[in-house]
Formats: sequence, C-alpha cells, structure tokens
Amino acid sequence: MHQLPQLLFVPNSGEEKNKPYVISHDYFDLMKILQPFYKRSLVFLPFFLVTGMNLAVAQVPDTLPNVNRVYGNMIKTVLLYKDGFEMSAPVMNISSGERLKLSFDELDPDLKRFRYTIRHCEADWTTSSELLISDYIVGFQDDAINDFGYSYNTTTNFTHYSLVFPTSNLRPKLSGNYIIIVYLDDPSNIMLTWRFMAVENMALSVAGNAHQANNVNDRFTRQQVDFTLEYNGMTINDPTREIKIVITQNDRWDNAIRGLMPRFVRGSSLDYTDEPQSLFNGGNEFRSFDIKSLLYQSERIRKIDYDKNGYHVYLLDDLRRTFKNYITDKEINGRKLIKNEEHAQNSDIEADYAHVHFFLPFEAPLSNGQIYILGAVTDWQLNDSSRMNYDFQRKGYEKTLFVKQGYYNYLYVFKDNKTGRSDESLIEGNHWETENEYTIWVYYHPAGVQYDRLIAVQDLNTIH
Repeated sequence: MHQLPQLLFVPNSGEEKNKPYVISHDYFDLMKILQPFYKRSLVFLPFFLVTGMNLAVAQVPDTLPNVNRVYGNMIKTVLLYKDGFEMSAPVMNISSGERLKLSFDELDPDLKRFRYTIRHCEADWTTSSELLISDYIVGFQDDAINDFGYSYNTTTNFTHYSLVFPTSNLRPKLSGNYIIIVYLDDPSNIMLTWRFMAVENMALSVAGNAHQANNVNDRFTRQQVDFTLEYNGMTINDPTREIKIVITQNDRWDNAIRGLMPRFVRGSSLDYTDEPQSLFNGGNEFRSFDIKSLLYQSERIRKIDYDKNGYHVYLLDDLRRTFKNYITDKEINGRKLIKNEEHAQNSDIEADYAHVHFFLPFEAPLSNGQIYILGAVTDWQLNDSSRMNYDFQRKGYEKTLFVKQGYYNYLYVFKDNKTGRSDESLIEGNHWETENEYTIWVYYHPAGVQYDRLIAVQDLNTIH
C-alpha cells in the first residue's frame, strides 16, 4: 500500500450550524504528475510541506441522507469495521483509543483525491440539528484519505483506498450515531456515506437474552428480545423520556425496533421483559455463495465463464423456502468476507471482480411489491441496485451483481409497495429456531443536552 504525502494547513475558522465547512485543495494536481512514480515504486514519498495553495470553502449538502449509500458509479466493496476485526460492526469506544477502518475500491487505475468528514446524528439517524460542527469534531473539519494500492494480477483494474480513523487530524468528540462522508475534490461531489457509532463509558449496564416468542400465536415463527437496564449509580430523572432504545437484527436497519417503553421501573432498573413490541420474525438462515476462487465451482455455483467483460458466476436457481422445514446451517448472518484463495498475499488488491447471476423461479410477477437481495452483498439496502427484475421468458426474478472475490450471505426480501415494509417470510419462511444476532442500542438524552448520547451497546444471540 502507498501513502499520499501529508499537508500542513490552517483549518477554516468560520462555521455555520449543520453545514460542515471543509477546505478543498489543489495539491492532487501534483499527485497526477507523480502518479507514474507510484506505479513503478513501492517506496513511500517523503512528506511535503505545501504552501501558497488556492484554498476554497465548500460544504456538504444539508439534504444528504444519513444512510449507507454509494453515490459514485465506480465505487465498489465498501467496508467499515473495528480495525483488526473485519467481521465486526462499526462501533468504537469514544475514550478507549479504538479505531475503525474504512476501505473501498474505485474501478479506475488513476489516483483520485478522496477526502472525508463526519456528521453527528440522533438515535433515529436524523441530523443533530442543535450541534455545531465544532461541538462534535476535534481537529480539522475534514481530512484526506491517504492510503491506497493498485490492483495486482486481476482482470478488473481498480485502486483500493483505506482509512483508519480517528486520526490526529480529525476525531469525534461526542458519543452517538455518525456518518462518514467521502467525497471527490469537492464536498458537493459525494462518493459514499456510511454509518458508524461511538459509545461512551457509563455506569449503566444491560442484561438480556433473545429467545422463542412467548406469545402462542407467534411461538413458532418469531423471536423475542428481553432485557433490563441497571443504573448502577447513574442519575436518570425521567427514564421514559431520557432513555431511547433501538434493537437491530443482524446488521439490518430496515426492520429495527424503536420507541420501546419499559414495562416496569423498579428503583434503579428498567424492565423491558415480555414486551410485545420487541418481536422479530425468526426468518431463515442466510443463503450463501463462495467465490474465493474463480478457478473451480464451489457449492451452489452452476458454472463460471469468462468473456471480454470479465468473469461470470452463475449460481444454482434459488428455490422458495416458505413452507420448508427449518434446516440449520453455518453462515455469517448476512455479512461478506473479501478473500482470494488463489495464492494471493493481499486480497485487498489481489481479489478480482465477477458478475454474479441470481435467479429465483416465480410463476408470475408480484403486483403489490418488489423482491430484493438483502445482505452485505447489497450494502443492506433495498434500492434499485438490489431490486430484482422479472423475466417473463424464464418465469422468475433475476439480478446480476458485480462483486469482489470472497464469501457472501444474502436473503430474498419482499417490500410492499403501499406500506414500504420489508418481509423475508414470503420467500425464505419464518422459523423460531433460526440463529440470529441482536444488538440493543441505549441512548441517553437528559434535559439540557442537545444530542442523543450512546451509553451502552449489548449484543445477544439466539443460541447462546
């Protein structure tokens, strides 16, 4: 991996509510001149002190949604996780020195000047409108993404970028929800946004478990999350207003549960057990495909072809599991693991890309909704990029995704046109036995504070 030279500059002193001012630079013109050097040498360039540059103030659009989303057509394989733990959620302790790692590929061999900033959000992922940028950022209001590497021994040319943060130039000051915003050249040219969370150390503790639903009507199809909060000496004057609870299943936000109220307040504890609103569909184990090697066909792969557009991986037809008996299966709960097993030393730059073809037989198209592929393979988003199209000749839904070598999990989800609700049971079935991970997010908003503080994160699993 290479690293861009560091710059010394003075941050912009002006600021306005909710509009992250950043400073755009012209120094990447120098990088274009020096790019041939990078491609020929593994030696890092020395540090440069650049002065006399043309500085211009720009700002991130207010209307930018606080979601995981890729805007750049050439941006692929976005990953954000705790540094050193690739399968972990993007959660950092604000005071422990923990760091997160962001990485992505651009399907272009030319070096680009990517920069980033961050934005603080409330528990419901709306922008924290009462905070100034200086309230939640320590240091500069934006920073450069300096680490990069060129693809090696791949049929698809790309440049791999990575960032480990917080850095000495920019770090979050407050706990809570954030998005990291990556842009090219100017903050109005957004490439991607991704969610992460910063938790602070508080005395409050969470104890709970996820299990088969207690309700007779839901007992064989749904799962229930029970938990209690213990103050442990922490002062909470009005728990029904000051405490906000969010529960997520696996890494999904489309079916998150919010707005839970405790059933009982007992002294210094809040009891959320047997809460009827804390029920999730059990769903089914994730489907999977393995393309860590493109030289042989692993399980569930029908064939692998190669043409002028690159590799094509054709999966076996996926059948509906609506009324099938539950079968246990080892998977990674919808995540993805990037890896090239073909003697690669660094999968970041040596894992190739392939067109993966999905097909779900279905007698006729659904008139009241759409079918989507859900999982890290589609960035957990229900949008045009993950929506399947109906093929009348083949009688089924089809989709082709361009993905990097690795191991992937996914589900088929139905989204109702009228309600906008997503439901995996139509295609995948619903079983209380399914192994699922749940995360309880506890936010604290006492009187006089201008934002939702994230004070506890508790992970649960249905099998332990």
